[in-house]
Amino acid sequence: MYGALHLVTPILRGGVGATFAGRCVYCLCTAGVLVFFAAFGAAAQDKSEKTFLGQTVTPLAGTYVVTKDLNVRGEPDTNGKKVGSFREGDRVRVVGKAKGSWLAVRADGKDLGFVYGPVLMPLIDAVINEPLTGTATITGGTCAYRAVFEGESPIEGQMFNSVDYRAMLECRRDGKSFAFEMPLFITEGPYNGGVKSVHQIGMDVLELAQEYERVFSTNLLYDAEKGEVRLDTVSVDKYLTAGKVRSMPARTVSSALAAAITLAVQSWSPAFWSDFAKALRGSGG
Repeated sequence: MYGALHLVTPILRGGVGATFAGRCVYCLCTAGVLVFFAAFGAAAQDKSEKTFLGQTVTPLAGTYVVTKDLNVRGEPDTNGKKVGSFREGDRVRVVGKAKGSWLAVRADGKDLGFVYGPVLMPLIDAVINEPLTGTATITGGTCAYRAVFEGESPIEGQMFNSVDYRAMLECRRDGKSFAFEMPLFITEGPYNGGVKSVHQIGMDVLELAQEYERVFSTNLLYDAEKGEVRLDTVSVDKYLTAGKVRSMPARTVSSALAAAITLAVQSWSPAFWSDFAKALRGSGG
């Protein structure tokens, strides 16, 4: 839901930016860091120009979160008439890029005005309501998977959420069967608060817990601007196979999640599968 717009006249009351508490995601930026998506990342763009409130803009469509209170101007200039404001944590709909670092915004179906771009952080719509299914080829077999959307979780200290899925896998490797589930998430905001739309994808194999609240994790990065998912880190070095493919193309969130699952299961080493088989036997799986 978009943040409440606060007009100069009349005043419309609305909620301030939400305070997030909950799960932590590794390497995320400090809340309040001002970022500007210079290339506007994965936002849909049309290079043809159009007129917005009498100003020439390049079409640009995307949802952004406000990182600090800011004013809305009638012109793309700090001296332009103030026509409204947004508060930290509000979400705004951008429809065009004006001169300099100014962005054109709409609210309630109407052209509203211009805001200063560096105060906005780009977001992606990472919710997929239909189940995501596929089969990945691994050394010695295959892994069939099905991922379903479960909800969104606040990220402690951040202005965006993680979008959560449950992935169910049935793998066959060297004649052995492995049926298990694992939590899967993708961040809707840039994972490190950078200027590019790069989002973290993470998944945990709960059966391979090293100690209390520490499980085997595989982390990947989805570069929405480049259209690529790449393997980043695993929490247990011996479970990573050297020399495997570490990136795959992905132009949508659904293809990014599919690529992430494929890259993960392909990267897991013989030591992983051996220890996993022991863990499943020990748990009666």
